[in-house]
Amino acid sequence: MDANLMDAKTFEVMLDRFGTDFKSWPATHADQAKKLLVRSSDARRSYDMLIRIEALIGGSRPIVASANAHRVINRALVEITRRDAMPSLLERFRLLLAAPVPRTAFAMSLTGIGFVIGIAVGNPTTERAFDMQGSSLMVTSADDVLF
Repeated sequence: MDANLMDAKTFEVMLDRFGTDFKSWPATHADQAKKLLVRSSDARRSYDMLIRIEALIGGSRPIVASANAHRVINRALVEITRRDAMPSLLERFRLLLAAPVPRTAFAMSLTGIGFVIGIAVGNPTTERAFDMQGSSLMVTSADDVLF
């Protein structure tokens, strides 16, 4: 078998990728595909099937008059110019933080998160004291104090 000949599997992959127009194929692959079409009935069957599918797809496309297309495009452009530019995410976040209620809620939520983390981690400067005999360990922390 010649190294320059294309096999049926490669032909079908290239046919799926580039379609039936050999002008869109890489030149070396197009030449090999043409040679394969001459010698292989399976390759011709795949090629003919794809031609029929492309014809069905091409025939099912709606036909739009150019005047209608221009009207739709012009209307869309007018709508685009009428609308105010949408603020970016950063600008919306700045506006949110500038409002008093969300700013307060944001600060309170950060404070709450800080308290939860503080309670979960504990006080790193916990004092440990022994009673007079030195036998039992007593641990105190800020969590034990009631206000």
